[in-house]
Amino acid sequence: MKSHLIKKYLKDNGIDFYLITNNDLHLNESPNLDLKDIYKLSKFDCTRGYILFFINRFVFFTDSRYTLAAKKFFRNNCEIYDLSEVTFVDYLIMQNKKLSGVLDSKLISVKEYREINSKLQKNNINIFPKSKNSFRKNYYPNFNISYPLSMPKNLIPRTYNKNLERIKSNLKTDGILIWNNAQVAYLLNLRSFELWNSTKPFAGLFIPRKNIKPVLITNNFNLKKVSKLINNFNIFGEENFIRYLKSSKFKNIDTSYEFLNLNMYLRLSKFLNLSETKINISKYLGVKTSNEIKNIQTCHIEDGLAVLKFIIELKQNKLNPKNEFQVSEYLYNKRKEGINFFRNSFDYISAFDSNAAIVHYKAPQKKSLSSKNRKILLIDSGAHYLEGTTDITRVIKIGKKNYPRIKYSYTYLLKSLIKIENKIFPRNIRSSEIDFFIRNYLSKFNISYSHGTGHGVGNFGDVHEKYPSISSRSSDILTNNNLFSIEPGHYVEGEFGIRIENLYVTKLINKNLKLKNVTLVPYDLDLINWRLITNFERMFIKQYHNKIYQSFQSRLNNYHKNYFIKNLINKI
Repeated sequence: MKSHLIKKYLKDNGIDFYLITNNDLHLNESPNLDLKDIYKLSKFDCTRGYILFFINRFVFFTDSRYTLAAKKFFRNNCEIYDLSEVTFVDYLIMQNKKLSGVLDSKLISVKEYREINSKLQKNNINIFPKSKNSFRKNYYPNFNISYPLSMPKNLIPRTYNKNLERIKSNLKTDGILIWNNAQVAYLLNLRSFELWNSTKPFAGLFIPRKNIKPVLITNNFNLKKVSKLINNFNIFGEENFIRYLKSSKFKNIDTSYEFLNLNMYLRLSKFLNLSETKINISKYLGVKTSNEIKNIQTCHIEDGLAVLKFIIELKQNKLNPKNEFQVSEYLYNKRKEGINFFRNSFDYISAFDSNAAIVHYKAPQKKSLSSKNRKILLIDSGAHYLEGTTDITRVIKIGKKNYPRIKYSYTYLLKSLIKIENKIFPRNIRSSEIDFFIRNYLSKFNISYSHGTGHGVGNFGDVHEKYPSISSRSSDILTNNNLFSIEPGHYVEGEFGIRIENLYVTKLINKNLKLKNVTLVPYDLDLINWRLITNFERMFIKQYHNKIYQSFQSRLNNYHKNYFIKNLINKI
């Protein structure tokens, strides 16, 4: 993408601004780089971001996970705003004049467009959806690398027929259009690999209420190689799907305005009535079955074993990585040795010292920090196994000196996790209360963080699942068998960053909820200030480490066993 094409378009059409989003056609949180317009424009990669492009400047908006990285990357080339403080809507309104702009209707949801358009129109600002971009744009990933598969029967949560029947039984209209491809993957027990670090097919799904074939909507015709699909579904590309609906007798269909892109909505609305669905598929995915819980525990054994070996060998100078990037490569290679490992679940965050204060730092291959004379390593990583998906953050002391401020922060973050694992919560507690519980505790020790406390995790699916979200803004209610991360942190710009992340399953006990830690990776005892640890907490850490050792004992060689006993159990 060339910025001069956008400028030329604005100038030729008398338009004031162009809004660039960071989505793909299915509004995925993290599309492939060649599908991300922000990256194509600026070479800056982020999960959430917007660019307001004017003829003479551009303004970048992102959330607190990326603001520090953005300031370093862009330097003085543009204005940068944290979305929690100033949104692009706020910025446009602050211009205090009549403006008109455009955006790509294929890369924004119906819900978001309606929300921003409503606010802008009240301030005499118009933003118009365009179905054709002003620059050459690739909307589809490379389907030649998709290698689709149907999940083995012993690993599925529910059969796809049960999933479809459940949705049909709740339908009041002629059918439902599901555009969130993570939901499609789950409902059909289908996985595909055309999206980087992902397992979901680039596809939508239409489920009619009547007993006729559902439609898989995709331009990836490799999916026809999956027998259950070719035998039980119509498989149409997007254009043929629209023709199919036009020629059918359907009049009213459900969809989610949060997940459907605006362009598809506008095209279908010309001949159909589309209504916001009341079927909460995200919550359906977020309540794990007993089979899922069993498989989640299995994948965490594989994952924990790989991360444990990596930590021991790193601490003992057996790996000797040259830089941050090589650290992540070493861990990736350890994971590849695991049973049923498929791929990383996201790009690892491998950061030394001050870079760890950049919440979503991505180590560049060529210019990442050297490993010489470093204090700590923050490594946030995860993987997709056939049994499930993992996400874990650990901080590892690699320098010889003691660092009181780092140990202080690390110790209280660890104490906060111990505290929450021993807390009994009322049934149907809001996830925002979990967020408040941890933040309130840490605030007493002047520890805070600007990102969310946690997120849902998929079943061999999205590492960031929509439900439940553990944040102050979330209205999600926790029930039995939810799987999510808890990841408090503390960041001091220019000095260090600390974050500890485990995955938890909620368990209903006597009408109350407890959080069960399913992550099996030890903490770094060298980073704990033991004077701040109570006897109960000391025994809790020891029990956790003993549990990890017992889980892996039969698969560890003598070197790893001896290190574990000496440095991760006997030191406690």
